[in-house]
Amino acid sequence: MPPCERQADAWQRFFKGQSGRPRFKRRGSDSVVIPGNVRIRDGRLWFPRLGWMTLRRRGANPYPDGVPKSVAIKRVCGTWHAVVCYEVAVPARSDDGEVVGVDMNVRQVTTSDREVFHAPDTRRLEARKKRYARRLARQRRGSRRRQRTRARLAGTQRRITMARRNWQHHVSRRIARSAGTVVIEDLKTRNMTASAKGTVQAPGTNVRQKAGLNREALGTGWGGLRQMLGYKALRGVAVNPAHTSQTCAACGSVDAANRPSQAIFSCVACGHADNADLNAARNIRRRGLAHLHEEGRSHPATPMSREMDRSRAA
Repeated sequence: MPPCERQADAWQRFFKGQSGRPRFKRRGSDSVVIPGNVRIRDGRLWFPRLGWMTLRRRGANPYPDGVPKSVAIKRVCGTWHAVVCYEVAVPARSDDGEVVGVDMNVRQVTTSDREVFHAPDTRRLEARKKRYARRLARQRRGSRRRQRTRARLAGTQRRITMARRNWQHHVSRRIARSAGTVVIEDLKTRNMTASAKGTVQAPGTNVRQKAGLNREALGTGWGGLRQMLGYKALRGVAVNPAHTSQTCAACGSVDAANRPSQAIFSCVACGHADNADLNAARNIRRRGLAHLHEEGRSHPATPMSREMDRSRAA
């Protein structure tokens, strides 16, 4: 895509309220894009005005028959990376009629098909990150030791981010392949992870416990997983998450007493007992089926983002 088209897209997103005002890149930016006329031969990339540059890959090219369209070169933690976009032929998927509900919990994702995906354990990396952050706060600004500590802190944060992102890609692919329609909760992550400090006149309670819960929720990456499901799933629906964890999947009774603990669901009306997350995933699937029944299944599948907007407006 030519640079003028990229700039036009950026201004259109700004006028629609989807992003901020476009800004020119500062001098010495850490990223550059080759928007077209990409040449890759024998493991080397042609960079304008610099010539041929060697590409190092982990493994072989996953798209040997693909046509390279654009390359984004960026510097991350002092190392340059090249992200190559290929044009490949993707076989069209057909809707198999299966519907799966997905319950997103802290450090865990559960589906109505009894699949449980646990987030990667990054506690050691988080402890290392805190140790580097404390060391950085004590060191003199502009010193070489501070620069080394900052580089180690950035490297540790990158390892945490990449571990979470890799987990999100694997989970979203497994879920997208398991069913033609994926139903998730329309979670308001920003509201759910708001601080509990309160004000001076009305201070909050259990502030430290809420802060820890917020860190765990943000570390799970609900937003990233939802975004990946949006373009990997054939069809997606976002439903209202209210009382999905307190509703009995067997009789439909809604009662806060149905959750005696975080992991156990026991209905006080009919006696149905099950895992709490699995019960919530089945309720999410049922709400998705009701939404599909209301609008009809005759029209073709649409992207998850469009379905989410439609269900949110309803």
